[in-house]
Amino acid sequence: MLSEIPRVRQDNPRLRRRWFHDEYFDLFVWQAAHGRIAGFQLCYDVGGDERVLSWSEAEGFTLDTVDSGEESPRRNMSPILVADDRPPARSVIPNFVAHSARVELVIRGFVLRKLRECVRTAPRGFPRRRNRRSR
Repeated sequence: MLSEIPRVRQDNPRLRRRWFHDEYFDLFVWQAAHGRIAGFQLCYDVGGDERVLSWSEAEGFTLDTVDSGEESPRRNMSPILVADDRPPARSVIPNFVAHSARVELVIRGFVLRKLRECVRTAPRGFPRRRNRRSR
């Protein structure tokens, strides 16, 4: 069940960054004044074939796979997000519903609406962009 991580590092003084975590998901939410959601990043299948669905006011949707770096503990590189054209896993919406019961209703509802929109949009594709560092 997703639980909020307290005392998350804040990088942008205009946005409040929040982090919710469990064994399958990491959800990062950026909220502007009065709680308006400016963006989110939903990482799913954490510990497996981790993928990331992001949405922001500026960029819309992006889909990525997490490249966790080298297998060697002596030379493990930082994880990076690699652009991924595959649509979100079909299980992401029902899994999010099952795991997000303790997430504030405003955030939960917003993310669910965007997930459904993304699933409807995915067959048409998303804009291509360069790879970027994770989180």
